[in-house]
Amino acid sequence: MNENPLEITLIHAETPPQLAACLAVRRAVFTAERGIPAAIEQDEHDCLEAGYDHFLARVGQEEAAALRCHREGGNVVLQRFCVLAAFRRHGVGRAVLAQLERQYAGQADRLVLDAKCEAEGFYTACGYRTVSGVFEEAGVKHVRMEKLL
Repeated sequence: MNENPLEITLIHAETPPQLAACLAVRRAVFTAERGIPAAIEQDEHDCLEAGYDHFLARVGQEEAAALRCHREGGNVVLQRFCVLAAFRRHGVGRAVLAQLERQYAGQADRLVLDAKCEAEGFYTACGYRTVSGVFEEAGVKHVRMEKLL
């Protein structure tokens, strides 16, 4: 990865190729790297017509991260957030969250997510607070976290 300051672009997927790029990043992280079965990782919400917002983050011209969100009451629920291995520990995740928070500011009360326990410290450092005990999802321990917008 380039050592220059990060130029991160958050793209709201509105076309089939953009959605396909989001799903490819998720497959690389969740299925290939972490071994989550594709049948669990991808579901009926992974289409443009499902009412979910899908985002692709690029660093320069390289795809670096992906996530999806949906509205639940006055909240936006962030799901399937992942950063490709080559872009981790370079501020990409933090920058993507900051852009996402700006995207939804004024449209929702808070962002809510189910964080893998291993990522809880990252989200805490980004201003999220834990609002649940530990629970298991897809065989992985999680906690629910939220941040007021």
